[in-house]
Amino acid sequence: MDKPKVLILYNKIFHYRIPIWNILAKRCDLTITYSQGKIPEGIDCEFSIKYLPYSQIGPIIWHKANVKNIAKCFDAVIVYGDIKWIKFSLLPFFCKTKVAIWTIGVSTEGGYDKRPLKDWINRFFYKKAKALIFYSDDPIRKYVRNGFKKESLFIANNTVEVLPTQIPDKKNYLVFIGTLHKRKGINLLLESYYSLREECVLPQLVIVGNGPEYNNIKEWIDNHDMGEIIKLKGTITDPFTKSEILSHAIACISPKQAGLSVLESMGYGVPFITTTDAITGGERFNIHNNVDGVVMESEEQLTGVLRDIVAQPEKYYEMGRNAKDYYNAHRMPEQMADGLWDAIKYIIEK
Repeated sequence: MDKPKVLILYNKIFHYRIPIWNILAKRCDLTITYSQGKIPEGIDCEFSIKYLPYSQIGPIIWHKANVKNIAKCFDAVIVYGDIKWIKFSLLPFFCKTKVAIWTIGVSTEGGYDKRPLKDWINRFFYKKAKALIFYSDDPIRKYVRNGFKKESLFIANNTVEVLPTQIPDKKNYLVFIGTLHKRKGINLLLESYYSLREECVLPQLVIVGNGPEYNNIKEWIDNHDMGEIIKLKGTITDPFTKSEILSHAIACISPKQAGLSVLESMGYGVPFITTTDAITGGERFNIHNNVDGVVMESEEQLTGVLRDIVAQPEKYYEMGRNAKDYYNAHRMPEQMADGLWDAIKYIIEK
């Protein structure tokens, strides 16, 4: 029996999505489209790739190709769920090919699920799709309340692939990893370190990443004479180096953002520390407070958490082991691919 032909209309070929798509490609004849960025180098892609050029009118992305005609050649189509990509969003209205929309499910601009009007507009488009695929189970109840059939709602829990790594018995430092944006609250972490510098012997803080705040952070470290305890590493793209850094971290701290670094940290046996109102696409809901990470009620609690890490590092080693167990049991790339595959089978059969 021939494999079904599946098309994923997406925005970019993100390196962290490729392992999931490669797993999916073993089950179907898979094609991924992209319009922004470049194809990552040095990574084998077991699926076909098609570039779709576009023009932008204000916030609207308008593809030059006839997306409807492209979709007709496939048994099932998964659509990137940002309605600004207008030809993708309109596809369920005008195309007989069976379409699922892959989405966070709620607005994240200005905070998780904080813009009801935006979500109402999204649902107007989403209702025409045969199925929806969410990054977490959090939006399910909301969508059922709004008239969506529960059997048409699927979960492909957002995750990343990690390398096989031995988790060490003793760990040496704390880590922040990701693009250096002010909105992530890294300044809160720096100020907390500075306020505790004479009170206790803090573990070294390793900052991995680059971005708009890189020079400001470097200047802050120099001006506050914190170079011995805070190390600014810049961008690290080599996966083996990154795995070595993460696996030896006591905890990963990002006060105001909890994205895919939550899953990456957990996969390397590292508890993630953030706040309840952190920017997230749902990844924060993987953290079970004081079991495999810490979710602070407010940023003011950060100094207390740092004191606790100094006083009880073994507590955070245990959280890290729990985080690794959770990742292995529930958030492997195969499980994300399973969620996508379940939705594909559903829409083909409908």
